[in-house]
Amino acid sequence: MIDPDARETGFFWIRIGDQEPEVAQWQAEWDQWLVTGLGLPLPDCRAAEVVVLSGMLAPPAVIATSDQ
Repeated sequence: MIDPDARETGFFWIRIGDQEPEVAQWQAEWDQWLVTGLGLPLPDCRAAEVVVLSGMLAPPAVIATSDQ
């Protein structure tokens, strides 16, 4: 069985407590969640309420355009 806390650094859909789902960045090096809009990593007391709802999100595809 895969340890759910042994995830790679990346972006995931999460839910914190009873809040709406949101995308957050897991920092494996720091063992902390970075949530959009917060200036600091998610405090440990709130991180204990995180439920990961997805696997790591794939980066968006970049479409190259040529200016002619």
